[in-house]
Amino acid sequence: YPAIGGPQKGSRGDIRFLGTAGAGPLPLDRPHQLKVYGTRVFPVGVTVGVGFNAQSGTPLTALAANPVYDSDGEIPETPRGAGFETVDGFRDRTPWTHTFDVHVGYRIPLPGVSNVSLVADVFNLFDTQDVTGYDNYTESAFQVPNPDFGRVLSYQAPRLFRIGARLAW
Repeated sequence: YPAIGGPQKGSRGDIRFLGTAGAGPLPLDRPHQLKVYGTRVFPVGVTVGVGFNAQSGTPLTALAANPVYDSDGEIPETPRGAGFETVDGFRDRTPWTHTFDVHVGYRIPLPGVSNVSLVADVFNLFDTQDVTGYDNYTESAFQVPNPDFGRVLSYQAPRLFRIGARLAW
């Protein structure tokens, strides 16, 4: 296949990028992650915890449709992680994502039972909405351009609340 010299039969993709010519970061590669957690238990039975998570974005690779099976997003047009033009400008990775989470618990001692704990958690406290995915399919079918190429497909999860009770005996 290296002797073919480029895409064949009207294909935008190049199968040489499926091998060593396409070597680069894998699709879910996140080389940087930061996780910080802390918890404090107060004498009155209250527990407060905080967490901060940050991670670098995933690599972006433009994918063309397979000319044989007519299925979208199978043949890379560039080496892995080479990037493409998005609605946010040229990017070779999705943006960093980060969340700040909070936990509060209150332990109530019960006679005959060890205790009941009331808990509340807030995930993504500041409701950050960073991009987690772009449409990287350049064609929706073989030789049919994808009008959504480069648009945002997904954002990180919005602020979430969890309330519960825990019985320990």
